[in-house]
Amino acid sequence: MTRPRSPDYDNIQESIVKQAASLFAHRGYAATSINDIAAACRCSKSRLYHYFESKDAILVFMLTEHVDKLLAGCNDILAGRENDVARFRRLIRFFMEIYAVSSDKHAVMLTCLEFLPTNVRKDVIKKQRQLIQIVTDILAKIRPDRARDASNAHIDAMLFFGMINWTYTWFKPDGDVLPTELADRAVSLFLDGYIKSKAF
Repeated sequence: MTRPRSPDYDNIQESIVKQAASLFAHRGYAATSINDIAAACRCSKSRLYHYFESKDAILVFMLTEHVDKLLAGCNDILAGRENDVARFRRLIRFFMEIYAVSSDKHAVMLTCLEFLPTNVRKDVIKKQRQLIQIVTDILAKIRPDRARDASNAHIDAMLFFGMINWTYTWFKPDGDVLPTELADRAVSLFLDGYIKSKAF
């Protein structure tokens, strides 16, 4: 007979993922053991195994959940009726809000993909590319002349992601600037130059 889940199962599982993400992000995945995670969670290994069968399982759950959350949020925004600039602004606000509260998970996604099982890694990368394509398509609608060359359209999207993806290394969400304010500043800096720049 299957052991029933406790009412706080999901909360405990998320707490384990949060502690593991911090260790993976700051110490490195390879340098972190299941014992380290158990110690950070202040529980025994046997209790940890009740929620995850291995360190690899924690990483799979963590990154799959993170990229799925990003993709679902983007699709919700795309379903709105704003103009393209407003939709772009909402997308970036969403990214920055997620990055602010999940900076360790985001760092792990950027630095630890190689440790995922091949099939999971391919799936996460596929979803990352979908995120990039969403931004590429919106930028193409804002500046159709720049999107005539698919390669250049992709470059523009990657330049933008390059600007926001690494904010986790320096941005303090509890500082003087809110994530939404940082997002608006990034949008303004990028679009002011993007709209005025010459097409290739």
